[in-house]
Amino acid sequence: MIRSALFALLLLSAPGFASPPAEWLVAPNARAEYAQEPVFGGRVALYRAGPDDAETIVLLHGLGHAAARDWSQVIPALAGRYHVIAPDLPGFGHSDKGNHHYSPENFARVLDAVLPKSTKVTLVGHSMGASVALAFAAAKPERVNRLVLVDAAGILHRSVYTEFLAKVAIQRAIGRDSRWYRPVIRAIETRMENWPVEADLALERAGVRHRWLRGDPTAISAFAMVEHDFGEALRAIRVPTLVIWGAHDQIAPLRTAHALATAIPRARLVVLEGLGHAPQIEAPERFNPILIDELDGRQLAAPPYALRQGAIRGARTQKCNGRRGMEFTGDYDSLVLENCQEARIADARIGRLQVSHSTVRVVNSHIRDGIDGKSSRLELTGGSVGGPVELRSTNLDAAATRFESERVVSNSGELPLVVRLSVAEVSRTGNAPLLLHDIFRIAPGETLIR
Repeated sequence: MIRSALFALLLLSAPGFASPPAEWLVAPNARAEYAQEPVFGGRVALYRAGPDDAETIVLLHGLGHAAARDWSQVIPALAGRYHVIAPDLPGFGHSDKGNHHYSPENFARVLDAVLPKSTKVTLVGHSMGASVALAFAAAKPERVNRLVLVDAAGILHRSVYTEFLAKVAIQRAIGRDSRWYRPVIRAIETRMENWPVEADLALERAGVRHRWLRGDPTAISAFAMVEHDFGEALRAIRVPTLVIWGAHDQIAPLRTAHALATAIPRARLVVLEGLGHAPQIEAPERFNPILIDELDGRQLAAPPYALRQGAIRGARTQKCNGRRGMEFTGDYDSLVLENCQEARIADARIGRLQVSHSTVRVVNSHIRDGIDGKSSRLELTGGSVGGPVELRSTNLDAAATRFESERVVSNSGELPLVVRLSVAEVSRTGNAPLLLHDIFRIAPGETLIR
């Protein structure tokens, strides 16, 4: 009898004989099943709802034990009209787990094996799931109908992303008004600027994963995600793409949304005020209508987020001296910032930008004649820079920015400087653009030339 019971237990645990628990899945035609996948050699839990002959929508979850249950308030809203598939990605939920290389590329290979091959799918990815959606779209563009990226994590260079998380933690601990805030943040920035070389190859070794990350699927997935360079994948996307973001996300910075929406051709952006990292959980009554409008094609006519390059209209010039929190938008033949802290330039076309003893964020803007920076910190997101970038004692952090000169940055000062580039692009005459996702240290008198 014991032998019979053990045999029955083995049968029930084998693929095709047991189903993942799905009491949370309350939707029309809801069911759950296991599918065998060849990448890690295990089973993937698949939750389905809606009519099988309808357009297929695949919901990809982020990190966390809930896995596909993160979509529990979304699936019922879609299942009346769409065939919805929500997997527990390998290593999560009720899918098999192990000390495997859970990279975006490998997750994409799993999806290729378990998703129906008879039709194109629309991918809706949240956090890590958005990075998996991008990897799948890059590997199998012929299988993707549309992309919806929700609060994607891991797109920026790992040093930039880690610095953001550290700043959030410090702000919570001591507050921005503390006299220790700036010194601590500067220490974090210095540490990030001297971050070691990439470790993505090390993740391929089981012993290294066990020693560094205890073989934990969540830790492995997170580490592999931030190691991945999405620069080529973003620019290769040719399907309609909507980026949805919680304005107060403290896990994936809003800057990532701006980078995605500028790097992906004709991408559109919706920012949800008052929401954080998981808008589909925090406010499904706001999230679901936006998603349904996108799936039904009602948002396709919305203009792309990225500002188009064009001639600068007029001859407006402006100078900021000793003011904090100034904002600039529109067209400027020249913009000069001196002793201006926390300045922000957005949706602007600028001839020449001069910055001295300032901290400046430039978002979705085009700078025609280059940048002159002295004793400042510059953060660029999206847009383009033409002409020379001459820096003295000024560190540069650029994400999804296109540099139109092969002489990317010159250090004309007396101290070394650091340039951090996330999914950035350098135009090259007669050649394909060069994609850069790395940290560069430039000695005095040297130029970063690619």
